Amino acid sequence: MKPTRVEAAGHGLVAALALAILLGAGGLLAHGELETRFRTRAQARSIAALSQAREALLGYAISYDESHSGQGQGYLPCPDTDNTGSTALGACGPRGAAASGRLPWRTLALPQLLDGWGECLWYAVSGSVKHNPKALALNWDSPGQFRLWRGDGRSLPAAAPDGLAIAVVFAPGPVLDGQHRHSDGHAPCTAGEFGEFVETGSSLASIAVSDIHQGQVGSTTRNDLIAWLGIDDIYDALRRRSDFASRIDHIGETAALHLASPLSDADFVARHLHETPHGRLLTGRLPTAPELGIAAPAGTAHDNWRDQFHVALCKDGSDCITVIDPDLPRTETCRAVLLFGGERIRSGDGHQRRGTAAERADVAQYLEGDNPRHFVLGIAEFHGTAEFRITDPQRPASQDVVRCLS
Repeated sequence: MKPTRVEAAGHGLVAALALAILLGAGGLLAHGELETRFRTRAQARSIAALSQAREALLGYAISYDESHSGQGQGYLPCPDTDNTGSTALGACGPRGAAASGRLPWRTLALPQLLDGWGECLWYAVSGSVKHNPKALALNWDSPGQFRLWRGDGRSLPAAAPDGLAIAVVFAPGPVLDGQHRHSDGHAPCTAGEFGEFVETGSSLASIAVSDIHQGQVGSTTRNDLIAWLGIDDIYDALRRRSDFASRIDHIGETAALHLASPLSDADFVARHLHETPHGRLLTGRLPTAPELGIAAPAGTAHDNWRDQFHVALCKDGSDCITVIDPDLPRTETCRAVLLFGGERIRSGDGHQRRGTAAERADVAQYLEGDNPRHFVLGIAEFHGTAEFRITDPQRPASQDVVRCLS
């Protein structure tokens, strides 16, 4: 039967609706694909910016002494807190506290880095490595202040004895509900406080350890992407510098030179050294630069590294200590020795840990072989080279250095 005009019109409407649904579904699929592509490209831009910022921070740290003569290496800049791209005076807060703000891209000689959504990068630096005010000591065992977490709740250990990061760079991503950002029309970056960009819950300006989470692109609750540095990242890079070994060795030479004479002073010895159970030796840690009369800038380097040194002295003033150098066919006898532990052994047999106060008080976390036992018991024999050496720039230089003091 031939359909009526009404039936034909009904079939036409159904066909039109079906076509509209198909076209609409195709549009939705296209929109979803475009959104996925945009997020992927934005994420890639964010990762590239984070990588560039991280490398610039690393370069700043290992070349710090070249732009700040006599102040050493390993320091990181304070953040940008006034939205100029440069570190502002007083931007780092009190000694020992972490600091946070925008990445100081001008200070790092970078272009203005933006994440994939056009936002400036943010930055947090630990009090142990910030360049002003400096920590009382900075070396390859300096602590971090940022505990890192993956999106699934598992930890992200940084390359450090304590597993904590010393610096973190943030790509904040698009604004989330509850965040308020605005442009003032003049500053290079969108205005707003740290918490309006980074989902940490605080400014991180604390002496305590803070938790930082890796976000996920597209998340409605935590979308920060992060890159970070551990203290090992800095000193692994410094170890590859041709002048690094000589710099460290010079610290030991200077300490030995200034320590020899005070060890003949009974009052000085009584203040700094203690009798061992065996009773033949007096042992202790290396005194500060002012106590040894070491002036700046050598004094600054001394105090940065003195926790890496141990001292042993013959109680009776004789040359009772035997020093055995594995690289020489002979032994040496001395009245006192200055022992330098080198970098910690990071894995395997003899793994050393210097992340807590108790670990840093344990000589076995610094010295190797029989040296820790001999030091603790007062056995007057130590094994080590006469100078600090780097035999493989890709591996920690952990061999003990034992200097005879005449």
